[in-house]
Amino acid sequence: MIAWVRGILVAAALSTLFSTAAADSSAGSYMLKSGEVRFVCEGERVTVPAWGQFTTVEGALTLDPRELARVEGNIDVFMVSIRTDDAAWDTMFRRAGFLAIDDHPRARFVIDEVRGPSRLERGKWVPMTLEGHFALHGITRKVDVPATARWMPADAEKNRGEQIRVRASFHVTWDDYEIAMPTGSTRRFAGDGALIHADLLYELGKTKSRRRKPR
Repeated sequence: MIAWVRGILVAAALSTLFSTAAADSSAGSYMLKSGEVRFVCEGERVTVPAWGQFTTVEGALTLDPRELARVEGNIDVFMVSIRTDDAAWDTMFRRAGFLAIDDHPRARFVIDEVRGPSRLERGKWVPMTLEGHFALHGITRKVDVPATARWMPADAEKNRGEQIRVRASFHVTWDDYEIAMPTGSTRRFAGDGALIHADLLYELGKTKSRRRKPR
């Protein structure tokens, strides 16, 4: 009788443990809720660098915050959505033959692996390196992107779903992607490349791309 009772108690404890673990597990698809991708051009001959953002960004992540060894994801930036502080620059970039936006309408980063941490921690920013491939102007190259990510579990009181926020930055050199940037005045503000900053907020199982009409 005592052994039988003990068996029931052990089974109940294990059941509770596994149920809690299952409920706390966050493996799944995280869709981009909001995304901001900014850039500032750079180079030795730059006098007034072009800077701005892309206002149409889409993406998704598939991962378990507790096991980063298995992760898939991508972020797409639609080039025509460029927006700077000068409408003339925007028009020039959209029409520029050296960018060929009509032929290559988007840039894409695909995550292959997370290097550094094995898991995310609740409410804490965790530094990491995102290994992946970046495609721009029809050219794809392997890149390592320094990043930091924060996992925010769902909060029913705030009516907020489970979220993951990622911040990252990396350099792009025009020559690496066969972008023949003109010399002269264009080179003085477009430089030899750009520093890209991304601030991305993903939410579990919800989709909302950030879209605005370009000026």
